[in-house]
Amino acid sequence: LEDELCGLRFRLSARSFYQVNHDQAERLYDAAVRLAGLTEKDSVLDLYCGAGTITLCLARHAGKAYGVEIIDAAIRDARENAARNGLENTEFFCADAGEAALEFARRGVKLDVIVVDPPRKGVSRDVIAAMLEMAPKRIVYVSCDPATLARDVKLLREGGYALTHAEAFDLFPRCAHIETVVLLSKGEIDSKKVRVEFSLENMDMSGFQKGATYPQIKEYVQEHSGLKVSSLYISQVKRKCGLDVGQNYNLSKKENVKQPQCPPEKEEAIMEALRYYGMIK
Repeated sequence: LEDELCGLRFRLSARSFYQVNHDQAERLYDAAVRLAGLTEKDSVLDLYCGAGTITLCLARHAGKAYGVEIIDAAIRDARENAARNGLENTEFFCADAGEAALEFARRGVKLDVIVVDPPRKGVSRDVIAAMLEMAPKRIVYVSCDPATLARDVKLLREGGYALTHAEAFDLFPRCAHIETVVLLSKGEIDSKKVRVEFSLENMDMSGFQKGATYPQIKEYVQEHSGLKVSSLYISQVKRKCGLDVGQNYNLSKKENVKQPQCPPEKEEAIMEALRYYGMIK
């Protein structure tokens, strides 16, 4: 497949990641480049770079741009895409993000900006540790899961970075998923306020207002913990938290029927999903 995005041409193989919402992806990537604040003297590292979409957008404004991705087919695409667009100030590595970040840190490579666009599970602790060791002036974090984003931002703040800006983008209309891009800067900031901008045009907010459905909770639990939970277990946990489960929901019509009780590990996974959807604190 070939497509044009942000004024660049990209070739994509079967295993390459690509955003399906073309127009919103351009807005998202433009925000990432803007927040990176690059100059022609700056070096930037793009972790989880895929086919090089963000990397090449960054390279047009930087002195040097590095991309790291574990999928070899995607790295081949990224190198071809750089050549296709005439961007010679790029270098791509096929490696695990954590190992690559640690290698950059060991080599003492000077990086002014690091950009991460991880999968839904977020950034691993070894990657965060390596980023803190390299100490770039700015970190731009593109996220598809607000929960793991919040977890990782907390660790970066503990490492001396301040969250200075956040923007949200609706790439997936009529569902609860959202893409976010945030800027973390090294050192003190002038203001204690954080400016947050949302692009919510045509966004269906009903899912946020009413909490999550049982299928949404099941999906979240399986995706984040690998566990499968039943509607019965969800209703048991919701009752324990004082949440409404509907009249006689999942109760047997027979008297004195012993129901299986939700195991502790599944209860905690369901509680995490309820917290994620704002149904409990």
